[in-house]
This record gives sequence, C-alpha cells and structure tokens, in this order.
Amino acid sequence: MFNKGNKKTLLGLFIFLAFVAGLLFIKNRFLLEQIVNVPLRIFSKTADNFRIIEACYTPDGINFSKKKLVASLFGLTDGIRLKDGKILLTGIDFKDRTGMADKQSGYKITSLGFLISTDGWKFKSIKLAISGLKNDIIAYGDPIIVLLPDGNYRMYFTDSDNEAHLMSAYSKDGYNYQFEGKVTGKAGVPLDAVDFTVLYEKEAQKYLIYTRSEDPEILQVLESNDGRYFTERFTIRTPFSLQFSIVDEGEYYVAYGQSLFKSDVIDADYRYPVKAISKDGLDWQLAKEQPVGPWKGNKIYCSPTAVIKMDDGYYFY
Repeated sequence: MFNKGNKKTLLGLFIFLAFVAGLLFIKNRFLLEQIVNVPLRIFSKTADNFRIIEACYTPDGINFSKKKLVASLFGLTDGIRLKDGKILLTGIDFKDRTGMADKQSGYKITSLGFLISTDGWKFKSIKLAISGLKNDIIAYGDPIIVLLPDGNYRMYFTDSDNEAHLMSAYSKDGYNYQFEGKVTGKAGVPLDAVDFTVLYEKEAQKYLIYTRSEDPEILQVLESNDGRYFTERFTIRTPFSLQFSIVDEGEYYVAYGQSLFKSDVIDADYRYPVKAISKDGLDWQLAKEQPVGPWKGNKIYCSPTAVIKMDDGYYFY
C-alpha cells in the first residue's frame, strides 16, 4: 500500500513528466502554432463563420467603426463584388444544402451555398445554376469566384472526396455557370488546394492560387497562364497566415490575413487582421498602418476570410 507521502511523490513525478512531455511536444514551432493560434482561429473562423457571420466595416481599410451580425448557419469560404454591384458570399449554407443545381440533369450540389447582398449588411440565400456537372464527383466544396480579365467569372472548387483536387466552372454573369472539369497541370505538379485564395495578377497575366503548407508562415502557390493548366507549384513566405483576402488597389495589391503567432511576442494583438502590400502578388510586406478598432477583449473581432471593397469602404466577413 502507498502511504500519503508516496502518493504525493508519485503525483509530483507524474506532473513533472507531463510538463516535460508538453515542452518536447511544443518545441516544434508548427505544432506550437497549431496549439496556440489555431484555437484563436477556430474561435473567429470556425466558431463564428460556421455558425454566424459578422460584418466589420472600415471606410479606409484601417479604422474599423461598425460591426453587425449579418448571417447564421453559414460556412464562409470567400466573397466577391459582382459587376452588378452586389456582394456574393460563397461557402456552405447549412439552412439550405441545395445552393447549386445542374440545369440539364437537375443534379444538385449539396455542399455549396451562396448569400447575396446589395448593401453589405442584409443577406439572403441564393441558388446559382450550373450546367454539365459530372455525377461521378460526389463531394464538391470550397467555392471561390474570381473576376477574369475579360469581365467574366470563374468559380474554383474542390473534389473533396479526391484529395481536394481543384475544379472550375465558367460564367458570363456570375450566376449561371458551365462546368469546366478538373484542372490539369504539368507532370509532377500537385493540383490540390486547401483553404485557398485566388488572384489574377494583371501585370504578369497569370493566375495564382495560394494554399496551405505545413509551415504557417509559408504558402504554396500554384501558377497558371490560363487558369486551367498549372505549370508550377512553389512556396512564398508571408507576414500573415490563412485565411486571407486580396484587394486589387490598382497599382498594388492589399492582403488582409490572420496574424502569425509569434512565440517570442507575449503582447501581440490578434484581434484584428494583418494588412500587407505587394505589387506582384508574391513579395508581401507589412503595411505601415495596421487595422485597428474600438473593441476590447481577447476575441478576434474582424475576420479577413472575405474582404470586399465597395464604393463607401471595405467590408470584412
């Protein structure tokens, strides 16, 4: 039988061993980021976006002044301002799992959903149409819509049942799409993407698809001349983390992303997005002025999952 002294000794030894094991476990920086930063993101992106969507407004992309609940039960992926001036948010609508249907066959994609708004504050569900879906693809996901240089649109999404292989559909109006099939690429170039962001870089006239890597400070980038055939996959280092949105400001691009967790910075402010600037979409540098707002506390207040530039300012979702 153990006496009280032995029990205390064993308990102390157990706590010490658990502490050492914990230190060894978080020695890897990526694991440390997952342990500390991911819960923060889960709170703002998963807990918020997969249940509710809050809109944050700033007139200049820096000073937040208004925040409002705009949707619930919606898993947000991205957003775009269409040519008709309306905001279209893409993701999964948990209230209505038939957000896209094939005009010809009637086959419905149950994992894509869309919300639309004329003012950035009041949203309603909308069903987009598509033609030519393949019934052998059983799991669609992660819809992102990009405005093309010809004024038309391409929607990228993934075959969630096949290692997130990228697919696309083409549209002239942003509402009615023709399925283009899975993207293709040069031999040896992986064509999967997770938590991705898309940019058409107008100077180089190339499509860049940014996706997750094992290091939170590094993004993998897929490159294509036509948006359908990808020739390269390489990595870049960024001062922000997924997920992020890119706004074309004319002479340069602005990315709003999640704060990187820094193990050596105790008082870092993770409440607001990080702003970075680039002229080519590859070399990103922190902006001199960073977003701020009036809200206090330790919650991440304004998500950069979708950032839309409107006539009166910027809307963050």
